[in-house]
Amino acid sequence: MKNVSNYYEAIDEDSRFSRNSRKIEFLTTNHVLKNLIPEKARILDVGAGAGAYSFYYAERNHQIVAIDLTPKHIEIINEKSIQTGLDLEAYVENAIDLSRFDSESFDFVFCFGPMYHITSLDDRKACINECLRVLKKGGHLAIAYINKYSVIPMLVTRDQRFIRNSVIEKVINEGVIIAGDKDCFWTDAYFTSPDEIEAILREFDVLPVNHVGTDGISHTIQEYVDKLGDDEFKSWLSYHFQTCMERSILGLSTHGLYICQKR
Repeated sequence: MKNVSNYYEAIDEDSRFSRNSRKIEFLTTNHVLKNLIPEKARILDVGAGAGAYSFYYAERNHQIVAIDLTPKHIEIINEKSIQTGLDLEAYVENAIDLSRFDSESFDFVFCFGPMYHITSLDDRKACINECLRVLKKGGHLAIAYINKYSVIPMLVTRDQRFIRNSVIEKVINEGVIIAGDKDCFWTDAYFTSPDEIEAILREFDVLPVNHVGTDGISHTIQEYVDKLGDDEFKSWLSYHFQTCMERSILGLSTHGLYICQKR
C-alpha cells in the first residue's frame, strides 16, 4: 500500500468536498446514515482521510476513532482536534489489521476509503472481516466503493489519453490498476460494481440495510454541477436524494455505499 500512501501524501485530500459536485457524496452519505447511528455512538472511521466524516460526527457528540494509512492525514486530524477542541483518537493503521481494537467495541464502522485501493481480494475480505470483528452485534458497517461502470465516462471528461481498449479491459474485467503501469491513470486502485459488492458481502454474516449511489452522475458532469447557483444546487440535491437508491442510478454513480448490519 506504499503507492497509495505516497499518492495521498502528495495531494490535498482535505479539500476533497469543497466543490458541489464532490460535496454531494458527503451530503448523501450523511443523509442516509442519520437514522441508523444511535446517540453518542462509538464510531470507527477506517480510512478516514483528513477527517471530514470524523469531525462531522464528533461535532454531533459521537465518540470517534479515526485510522488512516497516510501519516499526513493523521497529523491533520490531530491538529484540527486541537484547533476545534473536539476530542478524537487518530492512528496510522492499515485497514486489513485492526488488532489495535478489541472485538465488538464499536457501534458503527465507516469504511469509506479502503475499498478504493485494496487490490487483492484476500485483503479486501480481511478488511471486511476486521471491520465486522470490531463491530458490536446489531451494529452497522458502511462500505464505500468506486463503481467500475462510471470510470470510463469519467475519463472521457478528464483525460482522453486513457480511452483505449487496454484501459477498458483493466477497469471492466480486472477491476484493478497499479501505479506505474502504462494503463494506470490514478494510483493502485480497485473498481467494482453494485452486484459484485453485494455478492462479496453475502459471504459474511450480515443483513443488507441499504445500497446507495452517493453522487449519482454528479462527479461525471462535475463542471455543470459546480456552476449551479445555490437554489439550483438545492433542487439538484433534492432530485438526487429522491433517486440515489434507484438501481439504474446506482449502476451509473461514481461512488456507491453499501450498508449492512452485523447479526
